[in-house]
Order: sequence, then C-alpha cells, then structure tokens
Amino acid sequence: MSDRKKAFWFIALLSVLVVVPFLGETIFYSKGEPREAIVAFSMLESGNWILPVNYGTDIAYKPPFFYWSIAAISSLFGEVTEFSARFPSALAFLAMQLVFFAFVAKRKNLQTAFLTSILLLSSFEVHRAAVACRVDMVQVAFIVISLCLLFRWDEKGCRGVPWLAVLLMGCATLTKGPVGFIFPCACIGVYQLLRGRSFWKAFFSLAGIGLLSFVPYFAWVYVAYRQGGQPFLDLVLEENTGRFMGKMSYESHENPIWYNFLTLIWGWIPWTLVLVISLFGLKWKNMRCLPEGETLLLRLKKGWTAFRNQSPVQLFTWLVILIIFVFYCIPKSKRSVYLLPIYPFMAVLIAEYLLALVQKGARALRICAIIFASLGLLLTLVFVVVRLGLVPDSIFGSGRHAAENVAFMHALEDVALSVPKWLLVALPVVAAVCTLRMVIKREDSRSLLYAIAGCMLCLFVSLDSVYQPTVLAVKSDKHLAERVNAYVPEGVVYSYSKMSFYGVNFYLNDRMRHIEKEHPASGEGYLLVPVKEEENMLKELEQAYNLEKIFRTDRRSCDIRNEICMYKFRAFDN
Repeated sequence: MSDRKKAFWFIALLSVLVVVPFLGETIFYSKGEPREAIVAFSMLESGNWILPVNYGTDIAYKPPFFYWSIAAISSLFGEVTEFSARFPSALAFLAMQLVFFAFVAKRKNLQTAFLTSILLLSSFEVHRAAVACRVDMVQVAFIVISLCLLFRWDEKGCRGVPWLAVLLMGCATLTKGPVGFIFPCACIGVYQLLRGRSFWKAFFSLAGIGLLSFVPYFAWVYVAYRQGGQPFLDLVLEENTGRFMGKMSYESHENPIWYNFLTLIWGWIPWTLVLVISLFGLKWKNMRCLPEGETLLLRLKKGWTAFRNQSPVQLFTWLVILIIFVFYCIPKSKRSVYLLPIYPFMAVLIAEYLLALVQKGARALRICAIIFASLGLLLTLVFVVVRLGLVPDSIFGSGRHAAENVAFMHALEDVALSVPKWLLVALPVVAAVCTLRMVIKREDSRSLLYAIAGCMLCLFVSLDSVYQPTVLAVKSDKHLAERVNAYVPEGVVYSYSKMSFYGVNFYLNDRMRHIEKEHPASGEGYLLVPVKEEENMLKELEQAYNLEKIFRTDRRSCDIRNEICMYKFRAFDN
C-alpha cells in the first residue's frame, strides 16, 4: 500500500473516531438543533416531505435536503434522536475531509494534505459544525467538493458538463439556498478569467452549469408554493434577499465587518494560539508586503503579476478565500458559520506555514507543546478537584448566572462515570505526558507539531464524551419537557410567547401549539409562558380562561432565556 493510501485511511479512521462516537452523548441544549430535528420528525409523522408543518403552523426556514437526510437516517433507527439528527453533519464532514485530502495530496504533496486534514479536524468552528444538527456543514461539504470538482474540470480543459459537480451544487442549493451554486461558479469563473480564459466562454459555460444546478431548487419551490402559497413565497424571498439586504422581519445576526475577522480568529482556536506565538519568532525586518520597485504603482503591478502567476491550485485557494470572505462582508447579517466554506482552503495555507516553521526548527513549536500539554493536565486536575468537592459554591458569587454555574459544577461533581468514561477523561493526561516527554528528549519540530495536534484532539474527545454532555445537560429544556409530560402525557401543550419552545416541542414529539394562534374556545389545557411575559399573558387571556398556576422553574429555558411558568387553563362557557 502506498504512503498516500496509508495516510488517507489513517485520516479516515481518525476522523471517524473523533467525530462519530459521541454524537448522541449531548442532549439538545439550544434552540437551533431541536428546531431542525423537529422538521424531520414532522416529515416522518405526516408523510409530507415537501413542506412539513411543526408546532401547528411553523414551516421550515430552509430548503429540505438536510431534513430529508435526518429523516432517512432516523427511519433506520425508528425515531429521530440526537445521534440520528447530527449524523448527516458528521457524514458530510467526513466526505469533505477525504475528498479535500485527495485534492490537496494530488496537487500539493502528502505532508501538506495530511496536516490540512488534521487542522480541519481540530478547528473549533469546523468541529462544532461537524457534530451539530444544523444545515451548515452539509451545505459546506457540497460547496467544497463542488469547488474541487470544478477545478478538476478546468484542468481537463472544461470539456463536457461536470455532472457530479452540478448534482452536488444542486444538493447544496436544496440545503440552504442559491449560494450553493453561486460560490462554486463565481470562484471557478474568476479563476478562469485570471488564467486567461475569455469572459464570454467562462460566462456561458458557468451560467449553464449554474442553471442546471438551480433546477432541483426551483422544482422544490414550485411544488412547495402550491402547498404553502404566498406565506411560503414571502419566507423564501425574506431568507434569500431580505437577509442579504438586512431587511428581515426578525433578528438576523446583524454585525459589523470586523466581526468576520474576529470569527475567523475564534474559529481557528486552538491553532490561533500556535499561530500568534509563532509570529514572535519571525524576522519582520526582512519581510515586504509588496515587491520592490521605484513607485507604489509599479510595486502594485508587480504584486498583482506575482499573484496571478502563482501555481494554479495556490491561486484558486486564495481566490476561494477572498471571494467568499468579501461576499459575506457585504450583508448586514453575519454569522461565524457563513465562513465555513473557506476553512479547508485556509487550512492549506496554515499547513504550509506550519511546515515552513518545522523546516526552520522554530522554537515556537516547543513552547506551544508545553502550553497544550499543560492545558490537558490542568483540565484533568480541575475535574479531580471538583469531583472531590473542594470548590465552594461561593466562588461563583451571586450574579445573574451564579446559580447556573453552580449547577454546572455540581453536575460534574455528581455524574456517575463508567470505566470507559474515566479512560476518556484520562486521554488529555496521556497526551500531555507523551508530549512533555518529547520536549524533554528534544524531539524534532515535526514530531512536536503532531504532538500538539494530538493534545488538541484528545481535549476535543474528552470534552465531547464527558465534560460537554454533563455540563450542557443542565442547560437543556429536556428536563422541562419531562416535567410537562408528567402533567400532560398526551394531547396538546400550548405556549404563550413570541418565540417557540423548540427544545420542549421536540422532546414532547411536536405536541406544542401557540395559544395566540389556536385560541381554544372550550375545554381545558396547559400553557407554558416565560416569566417576563406572564403579566401580558394574564391581561390578554384572563377574560377568556380561568388560569391556575402550576409551577415556575428555578432555571432559565435555553430557548427563551427566561424562567418558565406552567398554567392550567379552562375556557369560560360562552
């Protein structure tokens, strides 16, 4: 077996072991994941795979491919679970990881491809998207693989139609909208223009490819419009044009331009720390942003020429990063996950930079090895101290989040751990000891670089398997759903709020409805209301219902960010 195949299968096995085993360990603890999972649940329950309705009246904000994936996988398990809801994202990441490894290994070298894959696996933003029930990783995987296929199509002289790329761009568009084909076509189009292809040849060929990719999305919109009518069409327009223009009817993550730079710095944690430390060892006096020249204009021309004359794959890598990043600086709506398509291409550049440090025997890698080994030891030490009950509750003070932080600590203190779980807790210690041993023995920089990566991956595995499931279970609304289910084991549960109780609704199997929309005119029922809206609810409903308060939670809902009251109501006879 060749070295490339060995590296390929090693990356495949490592990625599976890091990402897949713990997908179902953490229960849903935010509104985003159950909001997506419940759509797949309603598909399976209703049999409507085009425009399913949940919460009585809600339709999905995104096209259906991701929900189809969850529903298809969940049908094998017999129900929609945390694992089955997150598995499509993990599967998409694995596909992107392996395709991109092959892409880089063929056009760069094996070392760069291998380190690129390690960087993607240990990037905070990419890892978080790979283990979440959200549409982003599925769309990103389709976009990245399409970019690789279109580059190969260009290498072969643009002969024929790249049908696989068309299919994948169609799937990307069916996952999150038209950017699924816009990005691949725009990036390869600009690349071709800079490489000397005529504008009209590039335009007409890519316009045809783009239109072919748009057909599945257009077909779905047509069929869904026949079901949902004008409200559905308004939602489609708002999500695609309103979001770009900053004219959304609800909060849409409006942020300034500098937010995108900040999210990249945060998204590359923990590698951000390695990169920052390495900067102190560079010889800045010998560096120039532009080539030498008599005038600024001449220097800019030389810089532009040098940029265009890079190797094809290097030029393409830079263009993908710049085009997508600049595109997402334009709309007011900005989120860290929007920039995910550029992470694989950034990983290539970071890998080349780190390998250059290895060649120079940079001292920064030795310093980083000590830091990350120490972090692994510190994490485990803190956990042991908490388990022994040596941390007083008073350390968290009496602020707004004090009670929640105390609950987090007690969850870690009281959780029962099996032998395999204790071994996973010990992983960072094992990695730390091996890394420090390498530092003491003065191993070469390449070995230290991969030791650093090993420490990071062991930290990720421990966090995903033990720490995160224990701590985030405290935040989850699953406990509220179980409490509600004890009162209402069957039938509808109502809510009064501008927002939906996505987590509670998921764990109640889509039994929740908005009382403001349903207005039950007879009988009795149960109602959830945030404390902050309790007074308004009483004023609005007391004329129609007899209201009896059942309980009030002592912790905030992760969806509503407020304590929740449950009321029993009975409609007055008319």
